[in-house]
Amino acid sequence: MADILNQLQQSHPLAQLAQKANFVGWVYSIDYQNALVVTNDDWKYKVKGIPHNAFLVATAFDPERFSETLESDREVILLRVVGSCKLPQDDDMIRTKIDNYQNQTSAYLEDADKDFDSITKNKIQFGGLNCRVLGTFYMKDNVLNLGSDIESFSVSMRLSVFIPKSSALETIVNYVDPIRKERATEDFRELGITSEVTPFKIGTVRYTSTDRLHRASESEKVPFYIQPSDFLARRTAVLGMTRTGKSNMIKQTVSVVKDISDTCDMKIGQLIYDINGEYASSNIQDKGSISDIYSEDCVRYRMITSEGFRPLLNNFYEEMEDGHQIISDIISENNPSNDLKIFRTISLYRPDAGDRGGQNRWQVKTALYKAIMYKAGFQSMSNYRVSFPASESIINEVDSAVNPQQGFSLADAVDWFEKARSKHREGKLLSSSSTKTNPKNWFDDECVAMLNVLVARNSSDTPIHGYKALFEAKKYHSPDRNIDVASEIYEFLKDGKIVILDLSVGNATLRGKVSKKIAEYVFNRSMEYFTDGDAPPNIVIYIEEAHNLIGKGMELTDTWPRIAKEGAKYRIALVYATQEVSSVHPNILANTENWFVSHLNSEREIRELARFYDFDDFSQSLLRSQDVGFTRVKTLSSPYVIPIQIDRFDPDVIKSQQTR
Repeated sequence: MADILNQLQQSHPLAQLAQKANFVGWVYSIDYQNALVVTNDDWKYKVKGIPHNAFLVATAFDPERFSETLESDREVILLRVVGSCKLPQDDDMIRTKIDNYQNQTSAYLEDADKDFDSITKNKIQFGGLNCRVLGTFYMKDNVLNLGSDIESFSVSMRLSVFIPKSSALETIVNYVDPIRKERATEDFRELGITSEVTPFKIGTVRYTSTDRLHRASESEKVPFYIQPSDFLARRTAVLGMTRTGKSNMIKQTVSVVKDISDTCDMKIGQLIYDINGEYASSNIQDKGSISDIYSEDCVRYRMITSEGFRPLLNNFYEEMEDGHQIISDIISENNPSNDLKIFRTISLYRPDAGDRGGQNRWQVKTALYKAIMYKAGFQSMSNYRVSFPASESIINEVDSAVNPQQGFSLADAVDWFEKARSKHREGKLLSSSSTKTNPKNWFDDECVAMLNVLVARNSSDTPIHGYKALFEAKKYHSPDRNIDVASEIYEFLKDGKIVILDLSVGNATLRGKVSKKIAEYVFNRSMEYFTDGDAPPNIVIYIEEAHNLIGKGMELTDTWPRIAKEGAKYRIALVYATQEVSSVHPNILANTENWFVSHLNSEREIRELARFYDFDDFSQSLLRSQDVGFTRVKTLSSPYVIPIQIDRFDPDVIKSQQTR
């Protein structure tokens, strides 16, 4: 009866973790943090070795006699190999081996000539492993649970150690806590996803750079799956040196999010800050770019006019406040004159419709502002006209042949305002409210300063830089756009499109300004939805070379730190990639749930990374291993870091799936 019960119990989740054929030793010392394991070369040979950072499991029960196990012993301790350790007799064994080597006469000898008796041969095969205690598997309500520690330990207990493979290893690396599973379902429900979304494979378990034995065939490769809920409304770091697989990982993520969107029939917008242009266009290293694969759902932007790309820059004639801000920033860098200082502070905000006088002054001011831009060389759309109200006396005084109320070209506007300035200097342009005792100029002080900028002369008629100070801002202006680019992008994201900002061409300074402006708009607009009681759209933002956009010197109130800290509340996910952990704002690192880390070439960066989770266990491996795609992964759902070989992003496979 006991044998029958044992056979039935071998399918028990705990019994399946301890694979008897993969026995590698015993725990000879343990505490709450570490375990020391004695192993043997023969045992290691039978399981094809015990790699550095490999998972091990320790149990007090016989997996083939699980039904006879005491309830107190029904648990499996999960370990990770972090190094070797000395056994008490190691020094004696070393002396024995050295004595033997000194008696050798050749580099290669037959086993019979190596002068070890059977007992000595057996003893010198034993060695020690230093292991980190990662947690304890146990059953609760008939469900496999994992605690992040050990509840207690007995120094006299005999714990057998096994190296998990195949199904046992797959269970360990893909384990998700039951509470987290339930929370993931709730997270999806909050995001509007009610259908079941299965985990997706992103790679296979890989312990070391030298993977000759444990990954010799496809059948020995254990898959690693990601929970889709880990990425939506979360923060994800992709860290590593150039050409170690960061872009590949981001492309995988874009593909997965798109698959979730299509499968659940739910719109999820994706915004990619493409620093090197590898997502917007194909290159010799890839079979196809993201824009090629998802051509029908992809919208591309560039700073310069290019076929197939929308203009990334705004039209300063239409988006006056945005353009004025950029112009003002450039002017401030050049020690402006008093008139230019006033020009920088003017308000182009339109007054309320009920303020008739304010509306009239605004129309005059904006027409004058556009005339200044035109004279500075800002290209306008053809047949562009401006108009503003002016009394009959003003019209007759400046130029009776031109009526500004009927509208005129920008060139005519420049001519009209230059004439008006001359009349103003002569004191002949007075407002309708003027009296003999209280004369009032038709132009206010701001307009007077703007007129001086237009003609490049101050009120004393001394030459100043004037409109020439705007020359540097022309490269930030696009005449082909009639709505705000950030607003347009947000509408595409709401519609579930993949929006790619190709920042590989154009001015580097502009790249930072435009990137921040768009991110700020996305954040603020989504926050408006939230504060108004509406559900914001689901958006995922990707940033390559993140240190260029979200540096550590930023204030916590700045756009990117706010997106990292508060974005999840507004359904904004952030995926950022960089070579330097230390270059990223500390607030962003502290709020990151998912980590994908490949090779780092600096001990300083390794120390920075070691502050998070259990990455310290992989310090030497991260510093030395430069294999492309060899990544250490910690996700929101995963309780520990897992070494993975990330699958290569294959456009052909995705295209074939789309045609099914």
